[in-house]
Amino acid sequence: MAGKSKKKSKSGNIRVTPLDQLQRNKNVIESPFRRLGGVNLSSWVNEVLADALWSVLIAGLLPREKALAAFRGILMTYKQNHERFGGTMLVHSQLAHLSPDNFDLLFKPLCQDEETRNILLALLVFKTLPDRSHWLRVLEAQDAAWAEHAECLAIAVAHCFDHQSEAATDCRWLRVMTLAAQGRIIITEAHSEIFQEIIEYPNLGDMRKVRPSIRSMEMMTRNPEFNKEAPAPWSEAFWNECWKNTNCMPFHRDEEAARTDYRYLFDQIIEVYTSLTKHFFDTVRTTAVDPRHDGCFGLVFYAIQHLMYALKAATGQNVASRSILRTAMEVYVTLSFLVKKDDETIWLQYRNYGYGQTKLAYLKNMSSTDIPSFITLELLESIANEDIWIEHLDIKLGAWADKNLRKMAEEAEVKEIYDRYYDTLSGYVHGNWMAVRHSVFGECLNPLHRFHRIPLPPREFEQDAVPDLVKIVNLCLERLTSIYPPFKPRFRLVSGVISEGKGDNPGQTQSTDGQEPVPINDSQ
Repeated sequence: MAGKSKKKSKSGNIRVTPLDQLQRNKNVIESPFRRLGGVNLSSWVNEVLADALWSVLIAGLLPREKALAAFRGILMTYKQNHERFGGTMLVHSQLAHLSPDNFDLLFKPLCQDEETRNILLALLVFKTLPDRSHWLRVLEAQDAAWAEHAECLAIAVAHCFDHQSEAATDCRWLRVMTLAAQGRIIITEAHSEIFQEIIEYPNLGDMRKVRPSIRSMEMMTRNPEFNKEAPAPWSEAFWNECWKNTNCMPFHRDEEAARTDYRYLFDQIIEVYTSLTKHFFDTVRTTAVDPRHDGCFGLVFYAIQHLMYALKAATGQNVASRSILRTAMEVYVTLSFLVKKDDETIWLQYRNYGYGQTKLAYLKNMSSTDIPSFITLELLESIANEDIWIEHLDIKLGAWADKNLRKMAEEAEVKEIYDRYYDTLSGYVHGNWMAVRHSVFGECLNPLHRFHRIPLPPREFEQDAVPDLVKIVNLCLERLTSIYPPFKPRFRLVSGVISEGKGDNPGQTQSTDGQEPVPINDSQ
């Protein structure tokens, strides 16, 4: 449909379906493939690559023209003698059931070439290789050592690991052409042109169309209904042998992360906090309970404190900063909602909810012998009793405004900020897998380990949360200014300041609130 094409991700060449084109089913936003129904997922890496290892070695290590010529030679022999091979696919689990004569007919000529033979010797390191006896014979070898062949195995697997890579597509083309040699692919006249391009791959046609067609056809060969008599693919045993015989190669993307020096922001925090405190007293109209005044200023002070302690503990580039930023973002949404409504009843509702939750915590802990170390009963009782006697205080359960944060963001017209920050940051607060994966694990660069995840020591990230914290705090100051004007001071970042002498030029100042920066020492 026109205008409904997939978009390229800004971070790379991956094409993804835009969010507004996905369908929601109750509380699940479904994959676009869900619409097709009856889709059986299959993995090239986990189910196919190992079983096609001989072709992976050839496609991954030989010059491409030579590799494809080797494939064509085997296919020619296969086609000319297809009655002898029946429905056997050219994969290890099925080749194991060929007679020695039939196996040798296919592969002995291939092993006459010294370069190809040396590459295929790597097959013999696998004790569980289904057709190992055949390869021992045609390679005229007794055994092979991991120390000699691990590197070439890793290189070949790396070249073919991505199921859309050129080398992997070459191997998948071989599978498709094996079916063609068996006479099991029936082509209609409408598809004769594209199939001719597949036959003459990669020398005919537009490869941007031919390669996807090859991959699409190859996936059909994995359907169990297509070959019910085929033995289980040799895969898990392959990966287990790789795991036992080769070492991990730890890597994490933040290894060269340089810490930004934010010490200059401490002076700004002192000045903004001092100015805001003065503005608080300048705008006080009563010493009675004032939910609007206390709530507005309190939320902004709270956000600034989060910024300060993020800087003090140098947490901007570690996992703790994501939780701090998540809190600051929620403070901004809450403040925006309160300011947008600017209803005395709603301000009081926000305040009383906090007191009610304090009472609830007090009641839950008052008879406990194991009170959390970060609180005391005296503190909880003191806060809960501030406005009215605790016995008169209701405890509201659920959301304080009877709305979730998303709905509050919509009504406050700050949904854009919510969408940018909430989902990712909430993962860090709740320990969702994305946050655990990012914070704890790095990649193993060994292709023979499937580039699996391995734990790394605690570390700093290249991506720094402090600029976002500064932006959110400045937005909170904007909200406060809208109902308690005027208040001009804002935080300003200085670009290019790296700690430990890594950067001597502080660079230029930049505003984080979308306006011209206002000097901190400007009075209101």
